[in-house]
Amino acid sequence: MNFVHLLQDNIKKYGEHVFLSYEGQEYTNIETERLSNCLARGLMEKGLQKDDRVVIFFPNRPEVCISQLAILRAGGIVVPVNPSLSPQELSYILGHSEARMIITSAELIENVRSAKELSSASPLIIMVGEDRQEDSVSFDDCYAADDAFLMIDQPDDATAVIMYTSGTTGTSKGVMLSHYNVYMQGHIDMQACGIIDENGNRLRENTNTICVLPLSHVYGFSVMAVVLLAGSTMFIVSHFDVEQIFQTIQDNKIAGFPAVPTMYAWFAVYPGLEKYDVSSVDQWLAGSSALSGEIREAFEKRFNTKIYDAYGLTETVTGVSMQRFDRPTKVGSVGPAVPFVSLSIFDDDWQPLPIGEVGEIAVKGPNVMKGYYKNEEETARVLKDGWLRTGDMGYLDEDGDLFIVDRKKDLIIRGGFNIYPSEVERVLYGHPDISDAGVIGVPDKDYGEQVCAIVVLKEGATAGKKEVQSFCRERLAKYKIPRFIEFSDSLPKNDLGKTLRRQLRVNVNELIPVGEDS
Repeated sequence: MNFVHLLQDNIKKYGEHVFLSYEGQEYTNIETERLSNCLARGLMEKGLQKDDRVVIFFPNRPEVCISQLAILRAGGIVVPVNPSLSPQELSYILGHSEARMIITSAELIENVRSAKELSSASPLIIMVGEDRQEDSVSFDDCYAADDAFLMIDQPDDATAVIMYTSGTTGTSKGVMLSHYNVYMQGHIDMQACGIIDENGNRLRENTNTICVLPLSHVYGFSVMAVVLLAGSTMFIVSHFDVEQIFQTIQDNKIAGFPAVPTMYAWFAVYPGLEKYDVSSVDQWLAGSSALSGEIREAFEKRFNTKIYDAYGLTETVTGVSMQRFDRPTKVGSVGPAVPFVSLSIFDDDWQPLPIGEVGEIAVKGPNVMKGYYKNEEETARVLKDGWLRTGDMGYLDEDGDLFIVDRKKDLIIRGGFNIYPSEVERVLYGHPDISDAGVIGVPDKDYGEQVCAIVVLKEGATAGKKEVQSFCRERLAKYKIPRFIEFSDSLPKNDLGKTLRRQLRVNVNELIPVGEDS
């Protein structure tokens, strides 16, 4: 099934209703259908062909959803990109995906221009919210007059989305998700969130959802799918603003709030909570990074409610396991496998392990990716016998609940965003005063983890922490910049000269954030 069939089915089942709401603007399901048809035809008139890649690079607003639907209608492939990426990072994605077009906004246009200059690709720039400029086309000018239904035929296993996620070598990998993958994720989430039972019977009436997390993530497709299947409304918030979020919840009786643990940490200490009624939310959902017991306890005590933790990957669209509303929550668990998905634990020899034994978590189901774009070797490594090797370590208990023990890889997750040490190390190596560098994650009660760089200076070099951090700030997305920088005479190495990150040790209690030291 094509993902956009969900919109057609929604209109047939529920009639006209508000589908998207943003800063006082409302888009019904029928209006969204019309706009996405017009935009699809307009993009084709400007050269978009079947299987062409289109990058979407701007903050949350309804045009993200309309663009995604339009690109799929035209037979294209959506490439959602985090709008906080630096020009260098964006340039790689433009070149690797061979993007035909990039849809962006005025506040990001300079980043796009810089990325285009650095990239081997030369996409058409389409800009939202501004009139046409010399090197770009206005988004509004891309709407064709013809709003007749359009659907370029694509098989279920055709690629619908390429989502770039960091690789262990520091090079982003393009996760290829099929039309079937993103279509089925909606059905998976409907059951996992208790909106319907396994027979399709409706269990919940109010399913209005607030969308604060980036629509540029696969999360956006998941939320869209659930909202369409449930016949509810997605309330889009452009950036994290506690007062705006609470006001939106109160005014619209929001029921579902998908978030990352960092948001719950801020909510737990927000001083103006008594001004708002957020009691309509009965599904506070957490994902993307580990939810600490400290954050959970502080939030649940203050809000007199529960957080439901989940585990997922870009390679599985989103969900793999989730704590359930109809069963007790186990401390440290991320719940059982979501519907239609199987979990298993394997040892290093790819043998299944019994209940309670720690090994690599593997996933099988209709939401597992096709593979990595232009990376057959890595695809073959992680897709084995129908299973996806996650690279994460954990175990299953006797009830099928999953417990995450550690990350097999060196992934750092800060506030829900993935950071691989090699990405940051590669930038540090470019500093003229640095001879070696190692990057690790250190625990943080608010963000889950922070980036810490251990740096070796060249003989006679005098670069300070602030200078090194400023160097990174010019070359990395904000969330990847090391918050802590420590100097060392040398780094631990193996026989091949590779830095042994697991042997890098810092005293977390003695770390001082750069800029806060004397």
